[in-house]
Amino acid sequence: MLNLFSALETFQARQDYVLAIVTQTQGSTYRKAGTLMILDAKLNYFGLISGGCLEGDIQEHSQQVFEQKKDKIIHYDMRGDEDLIWGMGLGCDGAIDVLLKFLPADQNHLNFFSSLEATSKGQHNSLQLNLSDEYELSFHKKRLDEVQLSDNKLLIPLTPPLRILICGASPDVPPVASIAKQLGWRTTIIDHRPDFVNPDHFVDANEVLLVKRSQWQNIDLSQFDAAIVMTHQFERDEDYLKRLIQSQVSYIGLLGPTARRDKLLKNLDTNFEQHEGRVFGPIGLDIGADSPETIALAIIAEIQAVKAKKAVGFCYQDETR
Repeated sequence: MLNLFSALETFQARQDYVLAIVTQTQGSTYRKAGTLMILDAKLNYFGLISGGCLEGDIQEHSQQVFEQKKDKIIHYDMRGDEDLIWGMGLGCDGAIDVLLKFLPADQNHLNFFSSLEATSKGQHNSLQLNLSDEYELSFHKKRLDEVQLSDNKLLIPLTPPLRILICGASPDVPPVASIAKQLGWRTTIIDHRPDFVNPDHFVDANEVLLVKRSQWQNIDLSQFDAAIVMTHQFERDEDYLKRLIQSQVSYIGLLGPTARRDKLLKNLDTNFEQHEGRVFGPIGLDIGADSPETIALAIIAEIQAVKAKKAVGFCYQDETR
């Protein structure tokens, strides 16, 4: 499990933990200052400090932290000949400092897990690390867009996972929910067809709901960052799209070709040009997807790119799609 929120699934209140924090980097490194990784007493870890090359060594040092119940700083220098000293041969051409912060159970893990739990439910938080010898941790209900360093204090955003609404419980939905789960995102699947709404068919979704046509207007859309319309029923897709366009959902993806997209929008007395950059159809980056799994990958990749404010227009504007 690579995403940080996965640690909540196996969290044990009476167990001590170690929080690994990248406090400083120089040169070329896989991750930057503010990167977090959690280790439990069995040295299972959640999140990544590097691409896997440092994690084993961090596990060994964390064992010492558990035994001594004391924080520890590790310095890795992978620049030139210094890399040979470590015997890792990583060739990353950078240096990295990692703090292993002891989180004792009898001190409520310094409030880390309570803050992570609140973040997983949608609350923006920030972690503040005092870079003095004590390495004091504190948490604040404050939204940050990026890691900040000020007055010898490292401020790290704890950002809620993206929440995705999938309109339609079709057979091609499970791969979308599966990839989203690996990223730590939260997915809600809705459908008006009772036979389709079977949670056993969507084990990676957080919610699978039967929403009758008369109930659609009562669904709170403010909780969602993105919506995917994929019922494979034109009339139902039109009904979903009509309300989504009127909502504050910033990403709306439409499954199907360009002609279908334009017809849907025309029926709503609008057109694609008026919603470009918010409505995406055909949905997904143009990666040559030709199966439910690769289409799911294209969809999730596009949502990630849009949320990260990367240029993706050249893909969905491809006239051949």
